[in-house]
Amino acid sequence: DKRLNLYDYKQSLLEEYRRKAAAGGGRGVIGLPLGLNMYELLPFWQAFFSALGYRLLISPPSDRALYLEGQSSIPSDTICYPAKLMHGHILRLIEEGAETIFYPCLTYNLDEGLGDNHYNCPVVAYYPEVIAANVPGVEKLRFIYAYLGLHREKDFPGKVWQVLRELTPNLSLREVKAAARAAYDEHRHYLRMIREKGGEIIALARREGRQIIVLAGRPYHIDGEINHGIDQLITGFGAALVTEDAVSHLAAKTPGRVLNQWTYHSRLYAAAHYVRRQPDMNLVQLVSFGCGVDAITTDEVRDILEDSGKIYTQIKIDEIANLGAARIRLRSLLAAI
Repeated sequence: DKRLNLYDYKQSLLEEYRRKAAAGGGRGVIGLPLGLNMYELLPFWQAFFSALGYRLLISPPSDRALYLEGQSSIPSDTICYPAKLMHGHILRLIEEGAETIFYPCLTYNLDEGLGDNHYNCPVVAYYPEVIAANVPGVEKLRFIYAYLGLHREKDFPGKVWQVLRELTPNLSLREVKAAARAAYDEHRHYLRMIREKGGEIIALARREGRQIIVLAGRPYHIDGEINHGIDQLITGFGAALVTEDAVSHLAAKTPGRVLNQWTYHSRLYAAAHYVRRQPDMNLVQLVSFGCGVDAITTDEVRDILEDSGKIYTQIKIDEIANLGAARIRLRSLLAAI
């Protein structure tokens, strides 16, 4: 039921940004790989580059063939599947003729005020370095993987201007500042749309007397090749589905047992704190194989939920293709409720 599925809404929003990014642009074409943090930052970069007159060439949706295409350049088999997919996304952009690929290193995420700090996890932050060192073909084109700080809204335009001047010498700082304002505004608008739609789904579920599942993970878990349709599985059981970022803003910053220094993880903990107070809500945490940090987040989320008598459910996804085990876990959770 698409009315009750926030994953479906997020994917439709991204398709709209993809359409806007492909329109116009007399300044040239920039390739953008759609994976990891680029899912949530697509609205930001679309608004930014469109305002500057560039057209964005965005890599296609992930699938098994895309993964296999990039598999030979993956240096470590222990890395998470979402990171492994980036190799295929870069190769697809090269195949489609991209002469410039933009994939910056971002140590920090934007600060949502929910944690002790607001880092990206090391894989999200620095995977462009791995791509630069391992993917064949990137050395033959302009691969921009400069270190940028989106969290410093005042400093960002000056830094990104220095980076882009090598690509477009006639680019003015005034243009970049205006484009940056548009990008930050669009990013905030995107997050508001997610929260508003989440609120609508929750209200609809309550009117219809449905259980609400907060499918808590990270922005890139909406990728169909990563989640394997688990959202449709949940709504197929008659429950409503929202994501952690649709409810995390409804919880206050709460001290935990662990150092809470990553933006995406702060949302997980905040969503868990919110869910523990809602009788018709339960949280299911999606975990990627190979995600070292989730060894910590899973224990913390479990503790938050079980302290209030809620059932903690974790589902490992990614390279599995059979959702039989996930189906049993979800059915058990709904039966226990």
